[in-house]
Amino acid sequence: MTDISRHHRLRAEIEELMPTLRALAEAICRNPTDAEDLVQETVATTLASLAQFPEGTSLEWWMFATMYDSFRRKFEISK
Repeated sequence: MTDISRHHRLRAEIEELMPTLRALAEAICRNPTDAEDLVQETVATTLASLAQFPEGTSLEWWMFATMYDSFRRKFEISK
């Protein structure tokens, strides 16, 4: 698979995950504005690091982990 086709496949998968990402963000933020910011940050981080995404890994779980890490940093929550 070429890098371009892989990139397009992953972007399409990200679009499919948007409703799930929004629901998760709303559940953990409990504030619609913060939730939307968190989704946008998660997507931006994911798109910026697609080259490092390991093939065979669940994109959904990778994005959930990215979202949770962003949430912890934003609200200064320790592990």
